[in-house]
Amino acid sequence: MVKRKILILIMIVLICFTTVSIGESKNELSLILGGRYIKPYTIKHDKRNDEYNQIKNMERFFRPSKLPILNNKIETSIYDLYGSENLNFKIPDNLLKTPKDTIINYFSVLREAANPNKDTNTGCGSLGDTKGPYPVAYNFLTKSYKQQVSYNEYLKSFENKLHTNLIKLEKVPRDLEHPKDDKYFVELEIIEGTNENRGVFGYYYGYIYVTKEDEVYKINYMQYSPENYLCAPYHGWNYDAEFVIDIKYKQWCSLVKGDIKINQDGYKKKIYFSDKDGNKYYVLFYQLTNGYDIKIADYKKDKNGNWKLIYINPEKCLEDKNK
Repeated sequence: MVKRKILILIMIVLICFTTVSIGESKNELSLILGGRYIKPYTIKHDKRNDEYNQIKNMERFFRPSKLPILNNKIETSIYDLYGSENLNFKIPDNLLKTPKDTIINYFSVLREAANPNKDTNTGCGSLGDTKGPYPVAYNFLTKSYKQQVSYNEYLKSFENKLHTNLIKLEKVPRDLEHPKDDKYFVELEIIEGTNENRGVFGYYYGYIYVTKEDEVYKINYMQYSPENYLCAPYHGWNYDAEFVIDIKYKQWCSLVKGDIKINQDGYKKKIYFSDKDGNKYYVLFYQLTNGYDIKIADYKKDKNGNWKLIYINPEKCLEDKNK
């Protein structure tokens, strides 16, 4: 009987050793980018850093870009509203004084909002303010926009978005589709979750339309596009401002005569040219984080030497040319 117990004990030890060995072999054989996988350190106790708001360089943990973030306004007066079930409460007027105030405060609310998927393993415990800020952010929208987008649709649109940085904000000319709204260009840097123990940075650009409602400014419409990193280096020409001018404005619209002049200041790029009659133009582009040049507006110099906004549609030129 004793011998049998000893034999069983030896077998259990061998099984455990074999299991550990197999586990170690599995980790050793796991490859990532051609190298071995490093097992991440696991946090057993989920506790927020007590000195979170005092550490000046805490931002380095949230982003790789050197562009300053713009949504860094801390408004403690609305923190108690986070997670509210009431979707129609009033945002303090001081947060909505100007269109720019509205946009910056809107993204300041969303900065640490997180709506992870069920299989998201990014982070190590709770993420920022979790879903608490979304009801507050929703109330930065106009009544008409809320009628178009329900709160559940709004919340779902943030799935897998875990941290949001506003890195570009510029007022741009109003467009023909929303002629009464102030229009702003934005670029966002967002940490997105994965089903692995890592997060990834995604970049988005878009436009926000702001209008006055009840004596304050609210968001009346928004549109965004994700930034792709593997098209421009290998395919097409529509991502480079110089090619756009050469093909769309010169070949399609026959507007360009002679050389063009490029003036770039940071991410703002202006390309100047003249037509066959000596009229002078420039096209404004913004350069995204992924290097793409996005057309913002067209300008033409009038008889008094002032630049005036005009609307040139190269696609219409091409249609007319192919008729």
